[in-house]
Amino acid sequence: MRLVKLFALLTLAAAVVAGQDFEIDTTTPEGQIIQQIGSTDDPQIKLQMLEQFVQKYPDHEAIPWILAQIPPIYAALNQPAKSLAACEKLLAKDPTNAAAAHACLKTAEAQKDPELLKKWALLANAAAVKRLAKPKPDFEYQEDEDTWNEQVEFAKQVKQYSEWSLYNAALQAQDPAQKAALVDALRQANPESEHLPQLTQLVFAAYVQAGKLDEAVKMADAADAAGKASTGMMLVAADYYFNNKQPDKSLAYCKKIIAANEGKAAPAGVDAAAWAKQTKAELGRAYWMMGVTYSTQGKYVSADKALRKALPNVKGNAPLLAGALFHLGLANFKLGNKSGSQDRILAAFKYTKQCAAMKSPFQAQARKNLAAIQSQYRIK
Repeated sequence: MRLVKLFALLTLAAAVVAGQDFEIDTTTPEGQIIQQIGSTDDPQIKLQMLEQFVQKYPDHEAIPWILAQIPPIYAALNQPAKSLAACEKLLAKDPTNAAAAHACLKTAEAQKDPELLKKWALLANAAAVKRLAKPKPDFEYQEDEDTWNEQVEFAKQVKQYSEWSLYNAALQAQDPAQKAALVDALRQANPESEHLPQLTQLVFAAYVQAGKLDEAVKMADAADAAGKASTGMMLVAADYYFNNKQPDKSLAYCKKIIAANEGKAAPAGVDAAAWAKQTKAELGRAYWMMGVTYSTQGKYVSADKALRKALPNVKGNAPLLAGALFHLGLANFKLGNKSGSQDRILAAFKYTKQCAAMKSPFQAQARKNLAAIQSQYRIK
């Protein structure tokens, strides 16, 4: 009986076979076919022989090696769909073959199809994780141990590359939903990926820009639940709930925005002036929403406190300023009218008069309120 030892070792560039070591009996039909496959240069003939072998000997110990030869041949023949289909069969038989999965991910990337890329990035990532989880055996020869270590190191690189591939595809995606799906895939591959914070903000901004606020707020809620929502995300969510008559949710976000901003210095590396401008805008909006919400709920003491804090931060924002003045006037009038406080009535007169002088949706009602205050309390 003639035995031939066949050793197929992956090179990092070819990325075809993770490394297999088996003996072939060349006196058997299957051994002779394998020997012929190894000596055939014509890709079409080799492909035919490989596929015939798979059909005839599906349980042969050389099947992983045989299957690993097929995807690169189809790829070289410019038949990517068949290449990827063959790679799926390979991974079903050899789920730890990170090298082959990496080669097929590269094929998928070349198709410029985000869904296809997402699928193969996850498959490559899974193969790499499974390869890294394999326990290291005891080796008799240093050469074999070196080969094992090289394969482990390459599996680490495949895992990193699969994550980068998802990250890069998410950056390039124009459709917000598609971008979000790629980010979700990256989160599935590695919940602690260094790319997730940046991508989450990009997806969120894409939803906001596209006017898909329902989706944006879902992201904000999820990020908030995980303790990872930015103040910008929270502000959009607070505004969304404010406008959709969900005051409890809006107030909860406003309080978090205030806690995150008030009295906080600019982080290292952030321009102090830009930070101060952003903080002022976020505090103004948060306090404004709180004050208006409390005013509409009849909680006038809380409304007065919040709106007084909002006032210096919204002076450059005419719509918010008009609303703050109107509700400050209303809150102080209600409080003064009930308690008999002259200071409250004078404050109501001052704020209402300022609002009445501004062109805004509040102007007409502010003028009526001003006339009522002047008539009731004889203030000019």
